[in-house]
Amino acid sequence: MPRYFFHVHDGGSVPDDLGLNLPDIDAAQTAAIELSHEILRSELVGPFQDYPSWRIEVSDSPEMSSLPLFVLHFSVTR
Repeated sequence: MPRYFFHVHDGGSVPDDLGLNLPDIDAAQTAAIELSHEILRSELVGPFQDYPSWRIEVSDSPEMSSLPLFVLHFSVTR
């Protein structure tokens, strides 16, 4: 089962050095959407207070310099 890594970028970067074993890239996409939901619901992060645009880069490597398999963007525009 492949391992996918979910690197979060919000003006800074939070690397994922653990990753998740998932059956395929569709499951990784679902996991990225669920992670964005957790970020948006987090009162600790206050996601759009300091940086209005976020992204989750999903790759098959814990290295942030690796090419992403896909990128999930979420932002607020006023």
